[in-house]
Amino acid sequence: MKRACLLGFLVTTSLVSAEIKYTVEVKPDSGMLHVVMQIPNTNTGAKLQIPNWAPGAYMLRDSFKQVQNLKAKDGSGRDLAIKQDITISRRFYTLPSRQDVALNEVCTWTVAPAKDTTVEYDIPARFTGSVTHWSGPSTYMYEMSRKEEKCLLTVRVPTGWKVFNGLDERAPMVYSAPDYDVLADNPVTAGSDVLVDTYSVLGKKHTIVMRGAPKSQVDRAKLIKACQHVTEMETHFFGNEAPYKHYVWHFDVNGAPDGAGGLEHLSSTQITLAAGVGPRAVSVLSHEFFHLWNVKRIRSRVLGPFDYQKLPSTGALWWLEGVTDYYASYLLYRSGWTTEKDLFSQINRLYQNVSRNSAFGTVSANEASLRMPETNNGRGNSNGYLLSYYDLGWLAGMCLDLNLRHATGGRHSLDDVTRALWKECRDNQPGFPEDEIRNQYVRFGGSAEAYDRIVNQPNMPVPEALALGGIQVGTEQVPFTDLGFTWSMPGPGVTALVVMESHGPAAGKLMARDTLISINGKKIEGNGPRGLGEAIRAATEGAEVGKPMKVVVQREGKEQEFEITPSQGQRETTVVNRKADADNLLKAIGAGWLKQEN
Repeated sequence: MKRACLLGFLVTTSLVSAEIKYTVEVKPDSGMLHVVMQIPNTNTGAKLQIPNWAPGAYMLRDSFKQVQNLKAKDGSGRDLAIKQDITISRRFYTLPSRQDVALNEVCTWTVAPAKDTTVEYDIPARFTGSVTHWSGPSTYMYEMSRKEEKCLLTVRVPTGWKVFNGLDERAPMVYSAPDYDVLADNPVTAGSDVLVDTYSVLGKKHTIVMRGAPKSQVDRAKLIKACQHVTEMETHFFGNEAPYKHYVWHFDVNGAPDGAGGLEHLSSTQITLAAGVGPRAVSVLSHEFFHLWNVKRIRSRVLGPFDYQKLPSTGALWWLEGVTDYYASYLLYRSGWTTEKDLFSQINRLYQNVSRNSAFGTVSANEASLRMPETNNGRGNSNGYLLSYYDLGWLAGMCLDLNLRHATGGRHSLDDVTRALWKECRDNQPGFPEDEIRNQYVRFGGSAEAYDRIVNQPNMPVPEALALGGIQVGTEQVPFTDLGFTWSMPGPGVTALVVMESHGPAAGKLMARDTLISINGKKIEGNGPRGLGEAIRAATEGAEVGKPMKVVVQREGKEQEFEITPSQGQRETTVVNRKADADNLLKAIGAGWLKQEN
């Protein structure tokens, strides 16, 4: 393998000189990636930067602080001087409660002139056993004026390791990219301690690469089935047109029963995957794969070519992320993977999420997107300004869909708008202008007023839109096992749950600010909100009406134990369902929207 890598490196030296060449040597012993960057024609010098944010993850990262042992040489091997400049940009944002100063550090390395320049540096890498994974934006520098030039990537790995990425392979472990943006948008998994599966759709190879110790717990047949279903479902939606030559699923597996989080790329995705591959995980698979069209190709014009030192500002993130999430769920329903109950439950949950936030009355989907760079003291948050553009966008997609179906008597839907945007942006065409979604919506018979009411104004009319399909948001009384107390979910870094109030079965026993230690012997401890949430769910899942349980709390430095017997409670909850007395037209609109394809 080492010989193959060396031969691959020799291949790069004989290829077209206009290419900017990168070599990444994986060094497990030092925990580093050693990067060599060869830049031809640098007679006037070179100005280098490394991205400060990654497309799809709208947060400033200060990646330049990870660069170590930087040096440069000319074609004869002589050292070249490097000057580092860090500039700090300041911008004032007026938020509802205060005025924040946003700071953004931009680092530029200026290399002295030479005919050709070779730059070397190290980047820390995370190794899990005999495997590592890296993202382009946090690894590859670029010459500021030459991001549109072709790039060549050679990867050197220890004997027995394999390399996986979505780039075109020109020779063993030698990959080509038409420009820096494409190079940076293709993460790499390298190692021997991986599990690999493949499947084919429309004659194109799709590779599943799993790393992480819990990967052996994954039902591989189940995961292949889910990935293949998502691939077929979404390529079918876009006319059986897959905009890539081959595709890689990079999975970092953990031991949870469900859940996932991901980042989309041009011909791959990075996903932290629960070994249980439950319904929430499958929804993330669907979301990230849909991004192949929506975001990576259907995009605002500011989302490529990129300014890697400044967060992009676009009012369309509700569409690019939220409507992606809408179709991720809606197509799973339409294809029969999930049920109507699942879909209605998600609508209800998302509507409660946004409507219970006071910002719902003041912030629109457009504003939550446009002002995202102001959040986190100007460093971004990949979620939205005061409200989540994921949640708002999901609901906006649904509202636009139902309004358009109603306005056109079912002749058109949001599918037509989405496919029209795909036609406009495909084949490397420039992204759409800010008002293009609205223009296409009106083109297919939608009302500009309805669009603005849903997207550009606060208090999104979700119940009204559902009513157009004969669906209602109502309330009902549901029984539950009342433990007699509630607890607060702490912020990051807090390692304990605290009682908020007690009533009924726990009245006179537990007190506000008691720290929960255990329930029926199960410790309430964990790493951060997620770990504590899982601990309290595990400790209370066996609670039954009339069955005593032992609760241990810490009060004023001393542990105290109480016996609490849960009682039967009733509470009002919202629910989304079909309205039985809706008129026939509204029922027909809803039936069209809820029609499944198999």
